[in-house]
Amino acid sequence: MSRRRPTPRPSRFRTARFWVPTALGATLLAFVVFGSVLAFEAYSVRGDIEHARATVAQLQVAAAQRDMASLPELGDDLADSATRAAERTESPLWRAGEFVPVLGENLRGVRFVAESVDGLSRELVSPAIELASSFTLTRDPATGAFDTSPVSAARDILAAAKQNVSDAAAELDGVNTDLTLQPVGEAVDEYAGVLGDMGRILDQSEAGITALSTLLGVDGPATIVLAFLNNAELAPLGGGPAAQLLLTVDSGRVQVVEQVSSWDFAVGTPAPVEVDESARQLYDEILTSNINASFSRPDLPTAAKILDAQWQRIRGIQLDGVISIDPIALAMMLQATGPVTVSSGEVLDSSNAVSMLLNESYLRYDGHTEADDFFERATSAVFDRVMAADYDVWAMADALMHAADYGSLMVWSADPKIEAFTTGTRLQGTLPKTNDPETVLGVYFRDRSSSKVDFYLHADTVVTTNSCDAKAPTYTVETRIWFDFPPGIELPDFVEGEFFDFYRTEVFAYGPVGGSVVDATVLEAGTATATGPIVDDLGRPAVKYQVDLVRGQTGVVRSTFAGVPGEYGPTIVRSTPMINPMRITMQDAPCG
Repeated sequence: MSRRRPTPRPSRFRTARFWVPTALGATLLAFVVFGSVLAFEAYSVRGDIEHARATVAQLQVAAAQRDMASLPELGDDLADSATRAAERTESPLWRAGEFVPVLGENLRGVRFVAESVDGLSRELVSPAIELASSFTLTRDPATGAFDTSPVSAARDILAAAKQNVSDAAAELDGVNTDLTLQPVGEAVDEYAGVLGDMGRILDQSEAGITALSTLLGVDGPATIVLAFLNNAELAPLGGGPAAQLLLTVDSGRVQVVEQVSSWDFAVGTPAPVEVDESARQLYDEILTSNINASFSRPDLPTAAKILDAQWQRIRGIQLDGVISIDPIALAMMLQATGPVTVSSGEVLDSSNAVSMLLNESYLRYDGHTEADDFFERATSAVFDRVMAADYDVWAMADALMHAADYGSLMVWSADPKIEAFTTGTRLQGTLPKTNDPETVLGVYFRDRSSSKVDFYLHADTVVTTNSCDAKAPTYTVETRIWFDFPPGIELPDFVEGEFFDFYRTEVFAYGPVGGSVVDATVLEAGTATATGPIVDDLGRPAVKYQVDLVRGQTGVVRSTFAGVPGEYGPTIVRSTPMINPMRITMQDAPCG
């Protein structure tokens, strides 16, 4: 009888009942380990980034207090935490995790933040601390030339930092925060805002370095005019150039060639320069025929072209650059330099410079000529003090940044490469060409009484933004002006103005880029107020008001502008740098 051989039982290691759950278990275990390691790494990265953020806050305080001794240690601390965070996100495990659905977008966002902090630490903070610890302006005692190498180094650092910020912002834009956990999305959005703020600070810093570079001739020989504007006789960019210094600059050498006043330029004959018809309509023929009106349009390149034409006419000299500054800026600079003694004995300091130059001198000296002579002496004395460079250069840097931000310091260069450094900053003296990232409106003033009473001029503006139609908002700009004279004060005729028995002030309102004027209304006319023309100027709708006031009167005008569909940033207002800063109130119109 035959016997069947028993069928061998399959090894338990080869059965599906074993390997399917085992493989699944191993896979799950791998994911648990993978997730645990990633969780630990992510937690560590978060800690490093939080530590870096706290260190940055300490650095900001130390920099503001100019605590140079603490900066290197804080910089090293930032570099350590930033490097650790970045290195953790470079591991193969982390990069693999970026391909996991949902989880990946979170890891990408964290990595971008970590890499950006590390890059900024290496390319901005560390070099800037090293430069700040040793930065100084020194002059060769034999030639008088400044050592420009620190300025060039600062410019290189800022250029690299701006590129780093731009690249980081572009990477963060690529993170879809709709797919991230809320804390990660909030961190990405917060850091994007930090990068935006940093970009604006770097723009301001680069603009300041550009101004210094222009003044010192870092980029080679140039002929520069330093124009001192008179805010007591307002023009939209500040005032007329009551005094001007003609400078030649080259590789740190600065030489004063000539000092002139507005009386050295012919009046009544237009300078041979082309300007837009819209500018002529708004600012009349005196824009090019009277040197004191050359800064009327809120566009420094226009003023620079007119100054260049005027200098070519009287001296045959072509300008390579223009730097404009006013007594408001001089007062800020005197905070860094300390008091300055004028050749005629007066002492100027940060507390009295504005009143001395723009009011007291007119009461102390008889007639236009003597007052203008004092203005020349005083500005020359401040210039000499600044060029001595024996003061805290960081305090001076702060002063220049504040002056530029107020509109009291502007720089123009005929070299497009140099001009590009100031793009997007107030130092450029232009209105933006787009409504994003900020929607900039303009309110400007010009004296037409040939007076010096704008020392007493006050203004406030209320801007109402109607964003109920988000694609095309409207803006209502209501401006009130008045004079606040001390009771019983009597002013010389040339201060009061010799043309009229009232004070004539022109008010110019500029709307958003590409917009239109919906309405232009006079709410309080004073003695008389005329409206118009209404034109498109500098790519914007613009309306002019001519307001005549006597003491005790107020003029109020209101302009409404309609935007066009497009991107609009937060609304801000730029204005003439006034002796008495204009008060600005921003409000939103109710919807519904």
